[in-house]
Amino acid sequence: MTRVIKTTRNRTASMGAALLALGAGAALLGASCDLSFRCRGPGCPEPITGTCPWHCAETVWDGTSSSVEGFSNADVFAVWVGSPREAPDCESSNYFHARDYYQEPKSIDRCPRCVAEPRTEELYESVTLRKGGHCGDDTYAGAPVVGAFVVPAGWDGSCVSQRSDVFPAPEDVDFAMASGESAAWDCRASLSLEDVDALWGKVVRTCRRFWHLDQDCEDIDALCIPEMAPGFRECLEYRGDDELQACPRSHPELVQAHIDVSGCTRCETNGISASTERKWMLTFYADEQCTQPMPSIDTWGDGRCIDLPPGASPRSVSATLTVESLAECVPRGGEQEGELGPGDLVSFCCRPPA
Repeated sequence: MTRVIKTTRNRTASMGAALLALGAGAALLGASCDLSFRCRGPGCPEPITGTCPWHCAETVWDGTSSSVEGFSNADVFAVWVGSPREAPDCESSNYFHARDYYQEPKSIDRCPRCVAEPRTEELYESVTLRKGGHCGDDTYAGAPVVGAFVVPAGWDGSCVSQRSDVFPAPEDVDFAMASGESAAWDCRASLSLEDVDALWGKVVRTCRRFWHLDQDCEDIDALCIPEMAPGFRECLEYRGDDELQACPRSHPELVQAHIDVSGCTRCETNGISASTERKWMLTFYADEQCTQPMPSIDTWGDGRCIDLPPGASPRSVSATLTVESLAECVPRGGEQEGELGPGDLVSFCCRPPA
């Protein structure tokens, strides 16, 4: 099995404010991996010294060595519960937004308005380094990943030098690939904050992220996730077929919430006239401070696959985003089509003890 090891190379200069809000700045700024999860079951493994750039999520356990039906350690949310007007952004907490749920219905007398706005950004989740292929031919598809830069969620393109590499770390790489949220959706749909605040006492904001190259947490059947920002808690999603009767002992706190306002059409958006035209340009550097740029070729012309010169060993990366035009976005939905009321109440996740 390929073992992932961490090389502590990190600099995310202009993300300072977001990382301070995260409360995980120490982890993202080179701290060692915290694998001190609270395993309570029989035969729990010893914490291992590893390379997860963040930490291992709480593992599910219910007093026996058997698996817990309806729960998987891979289904972890970061969950925040509170006033809609105070809901934090997932990306500032180093996560990606999943969806919102709602609690404490007020007077449900209208459908929340649907808002549409153009997306300017493209959210990169990773920049991987590969060996044994090139972007310009079919060899790129099967080339193994030998490392990756740990970019923050909502990366603004500032210098990043924290890397996780396979063991043994490669002396050189052939090309790099960037992956992330698809740019196919040029418009973002959301509910009017004013209306949500008028209809609900609390919003349950759910966010997701995990480190795709981790194998240390995986070895102990856990998921490598960013540290919880202030106000956020881990929550294990329930995926069982039957109604949840009780949460497992490792995650005893049940979170229930309404999906939406019933009787309203779904909030959606569609771009018209023209799509958003944007382009990322990745630059790799021979040093950790992004001061010694390396020659490279953006083979696909869209900032996603970059061929590097022979013997290249990039130590940091930055990105530049150019937005040439924005889509015209029109909201659709948010109209009454039936009797209004709180939508379905779902038992969607369980939290470990505070």
